Amino acid sequence: MRNATLSETALVEDAFNSVRALLPSRWTITYTAPEGREAPLADYIASLVAPNGLRIRLAVEVKRTRASTVSAVLGQLRAIQTHNDLPVLLATDYAPPALRAKLDAEGFSYADATGWVRLVVSDPPILLTAQGAETVPGPPRESAVRRLNGVATNRTICALADTTGPVGVRDLAGVAGVSPGSVSKLLQTLASEGTVDRGAEGSIATVRKRSLVRRWALDYSFAKTNLDCSYFIAPRGVNRALERLQDVETPIALTGSAGARRLVPGNVTPVVPLFLLAVYAASPRRLAAELGLVETRQATAQVMIAIPQVPDILAEPQGNPAVAPTALVVADLLTLPGRGDAEAEQLMEMLARSDPAWSE
Repeated sequence: MRNATLSETALVEDAFNSVRALLPSRWTITYTAPEGREAPLADYIASLVAPNGLRIRLAVEVKRTRASTVSAVLGQLRAIQTHNDLPVLLATDYAPPALRAKLDAEGFSYADATGWVRLVVSDPPILLTAQGAETVPGPPRESAVRRLNGVATNRTICALADTTGPVGVRDLAGVAGVSPGSVSKLLQTLASEGTVDRGAEGSIATVRKRSLVRRWALDYSFAKTNLDCSYFIAPRGVNRALERLQDVETPIALTGSAGARRLVPGNVTPVVPLFLLAVYAASPRRLAAELGLVETRQATAQVMIAIPQVPDILAEPQGNPAVAPTALVVADLLTLPGRGDAEAEQLMEMLARSDPAWSE
């Protein structure tokens, strides 16, 4: 796989190599520029030919990930679709999760140089799928970040998940409490992976919050990112330990299943019973002592307590325990043991009812 200096021809060749890997060896693939009025907006017309002469033709759009937003790519594919009867395929260097989800939803095919393929043809019926790289491959731009870790990233992602409309880099940096430079570096990576779209003047025009937090969770985890993660048994049960959190004198923040229960409407039944209590505290062992917990191994833990990567999410006790930022609760559900993924999906579905940005 080559880098971002690929010519358009090399890029489409690499993308179709991913398709070739899924076809029987005697099939051939060719692609040529459209002739006359044939698919006028497409970059290429591709032909997949079987040994018996069966031919499948596709209108192909070629785009580099870092050169376009998800919205712009979809707009071009829709335009191609309206001007021809051929199935439309996107050939790209990398199809990030947010883009793949949109392409799947609208029925467009795609192939990228890392191996992601979803080729859908109705006549004759063909479905080819394959997986490629989880994140943008190759070296990042000098000013971008490769991994979504660190305090500045944590603060910025939580702030992005709380936005309700277009926001400028400096305004976002102010809300997150980090430098504009840190925000700018992170946004380059997020934009290249399709989780945010930038406006004409560099502002953040669109945030795909579900994709954003799922991408963050590839590099983040409750147990490894936060400090001094400790494991305990609750001798009187998890629900009793949760009740006792109302009486502790230690600043804490709920996350995981207990945090999610505070963020969904009271009439919604959780998809999973509460069997693991996850809490942030400045001193896990001091909190454990207040709750009467017994330290144990990870495999048998009913309670996990960690010092948060961002300490100011902790709140002084005032009756009901505070809840961690919404994006952090979702990321923790995605990385905690058990069926947190199902709980995260339920929480994001609930959030999407009032904020459509959580739907993608």
